Amino acid sequence: MSADPVWCLLRIQPFDVLKVKKVFDEAVENSQILNKLQNYLQNRTENKSQFHPQEQETFNSYFPNAFVNKAENEDIFDWEDLHNVYHLFFPRSFTEIFDYLFIGDAPIISMPMSQALLELIITNRVGATEILWGGLGWKRASRLPGYLGNMFVLPEDIANVLTIIEEIFAEVSIDEFVQGARTIGARGNCNESYAERLQSLILSCFSTVLHEGNGLLALSYPHMGSMPFPENY
Repeated sequence: MSADPVWCLLRIQPFDVLKVKKVFDEAVENSQILNKLQNYLQNRTENKSQFHPQEQETFNSYFPNAFVNKAENEDIFDWEDLHNVYHLFFPRSFTEIFDYLFIGDAPIISMPMSQALLELIITNRVGATEILWGGLGWKRASRLPGYLGNMFVLPEDIANVLTIIEEIFAEVSIDEFVQGARTIGARGNCNESYAERLQSLILSCFSTVLHEGNGLLALSYPHMGSMPFPENY
C-alpha cells in the first residue's frame, strides 16, 4: 500500500482572517519550519549522502538524475531532498490544524467545508507540493508564499502573490517542469497534462479568491485515508 498525500486549498473570508492567521502563525512557530529549512539548505551541498553509491546508480536507472551532484546543481530538488525533507512538507503542527479546521464547537473556519474548499489535490506517494518543488527547483519554488506548500495569504496580498506565481510558472516550460518532477519519482503523477492542470488549478484558486475578496489557506496532509472530515461532508 502507498499513501495518497493531499494538498487542500481553501478560501478564507475576511471575518475568519484573524482566527486563521493566529492558528497558522502558531504552527509556523511551533514547527520551527523556517529554521529547519534554512539549516537544511545551508548544509545540503556538504552533507554526505545517506544512500550507497550502488543504490544511487539503481535509482538513476529508473529515474534519470534522481541523484545529482549538489555542488554543481544546487537548484535541483532531487530524490535525496525528497527523502530528507518529507517532515518539512508535512509538519505535525500544520497537519494538526485539520483537527479543528471544520470540526468541533469552535471550528477555525466558520463556513462549511463544501463552501470553503477550492481544490483538494490528491496524488499518489509524491505530494503535489513536492511535485512543485521538483518541477520548479529550489530557487523558484522558494519564491512561492508560505513554507513548502503550507501557506496563508491575506486578502490584501492575493493580487501580488498571484502575479508572482504567474511569473514563476512562466519561467519554466512544461517539458522542463515535467522532467524535474520525474527525477523525484513523480512520473506516475506528472505528465505534461498533469503539470499544466496543476499550475492551472493553483492560478485558478488565486484568481477566484482575488475576485471574491477572500484570502487563501493551503495545507498539506500526508494521507487522504486518515484526513479528518466533518461528518456531513
